[in-house]
Amino acid sequence: MFWFRDYNRGMQNPNTNILDTLRENLRSVSPSQWERIAAECGVARTLPRKIVYNDRKNPGVNTIQPLITFFEKQAAVKNG
Repeated sequence: MFWFRDYNRGMQNPNTNILDTLRENLRSVSPSQWERIAAECGVARTLPRKIVYNDRKNPGVNTIQPLITFFEKQAAVKNG
């Protein structure tokens, strides 16, 4: 089991899948921003859409880590 920070709640939650949290984070922004976020993260421009719509069932950690880091940084700025 992986432990990770649930930035929406500010605590670790062992019952939430990291991919589900990434999906929630992507859904929290407009789909029109997904390509910009992908470009900032250096991932394929279609990756956010594929993650949200389950076209990528089990992407590797190295594939999604840039997106996770992006949202971690956003949460850190938001939470001060």
